Amino acid sequence: MMKAKLTFFLLILGSIFFCFKPGYAAADHSPLIHVGIWTHQSSVIVSADCNFTIVDTETSQIVGKFAAKQKVIVAEKPAGIVLNGVPAHARTLRVNVTDEKGITEVNRRGYRGVIEIDSQGTVQGLTVVNTLPLEEYLYGVIGREISTDWPLEAVKAQAVAARTYALYNLREHGAGGIDVYATTDNQVYGGTECETARGIQAVNATQGLVITYHAKPIAAYFHSSAGGYTENSENVWGTALPYLRGVEDFDQGTPHYKWEKQWTAADLNNVLRRAGYKIGALQAIELSPLTSPPVNAADRGVSGRIKSLQLIGSAGRVQIQGTKLRTLLGLPSTLFDIKVVVPVQKAIDLQVTDTYGDTEDKTIEINLPPAAAATGIMNNPAFRRITGSPREMIVFSGFGWGHGVGMSQWGAKVMAEKAPAGAAAYFETILKHYYHGVEIEKLY
Repeated sequence: MMKAKLTFFLLILGSIFFCFKPGYAAADHSPLIHVGIWTHQSSVIVSADCNFTIVDTETSQIVGKFAAKQKVIVAEKPAGIVLNGVPAHARTLRVNVTDEKGITEVNRRGYRGVIEIDSQGTVQGLTVVNTLPLEEYLYGVIGREISTDWPLEAVKAQAVAARTYALYNLREHGAGGIDVYATTDNQVYGGTECETARGIQAVNATQGLVITYHAKPIAAYFHSSAGGYTENSENVWGTALPYLRGVEDFDQGTPHYKWEKQWTAADLNNVLRRAGYKIGALQAIELSPLTSPPVNAADRGVSGRIKSLQLIGSAGRVQIQGTKLRTLLGLPSTLFDIKVVVPVQKAIDLQVTDTYGDTEDKTIEINLPPAAAATGIMNNPAFRRITGSPREMIVFSGFGWGHGVGMSQWGAKVMAEKAPAGAAAYFETILKHYYHGVEIEKLY
């Protein structure tokens, strides 16, 4: 069985190398990855820590020679790319450093590997692509995705998850030869300025290790904090993946475990109206109460994350996805409950010359019109009734930070802190907890 798996991996690895451009080689035998680091740019500033040339990628002709630290403004004009105002007569450029270990700078950030600047893509503006060995790419990912001061086993778990996610996405985007973007659209990559000694140590200690399910690299999603329980993938993105199942998280007491946001009815009405929801004044929210996981409710996932809820207004009602509402309101996660409260001012007579005021939160009862009462709203705990009173607050009390699928980074930290002394491979235990039924295999 192991021999069959290794054969499969070699075939996959061979196909990965086959699709890369000639002349690029990964010394550590890892595949090369094409990272979109800048897009939609009217201009970029290029430099290097050693002498460098800029060449026409299509013809290999040198269009400029520059000294170390010299700044070159590469701009897109109607007639084509210009370098410091001089036409380059090229559509795609490559920056070649004279030192094989040289670092190229783009917009004052350093990058290993090769930098290409493309003006002929499907988007307007310049696109900058960084091509480099996957392991070196990970050096610039780890410090942006997790604190490298955390226990090393948690950092190693992040390194393996990030490597697996990158492999899963090779050639995913296609256009412009980009595999992943350097933003939260994929995983955040910051180049050499984000590299740390412990991050590099974690990457090197796990070199080539990949999370697999049935001998294939998985979609190794991760997030900051699950809020006590992770979520099934289909309840967030609609696709059920057998290794992305909800499991207990251990992030209680961590910074992003619990949160609260408050809105007035008027503020919510404005947000909904701007988003195109024409339901009039918000009168009620229909959502089943949040209970302890695993949750069994039609509108919630196994963790309690909201799949959808109903917004009921004076002019109609609409069903909205939990992920959409999270985006509209800027919420940390979709794992939340809602209550309607109003600060009630009460006078306390202390039998002195002054009367002191105090406040308390009180859940209010609202008398809806008979038509609304007839729908069952009045006695249904799933309905949060709203009057629109100026002092009324709609409180979102939630847990976790992020989509909640896959590995919880804060949960991984807590697990690593409780690892047995000397457990140098405890990162595998962490990964196998958050990804169901997987194996940790060495791909290269």
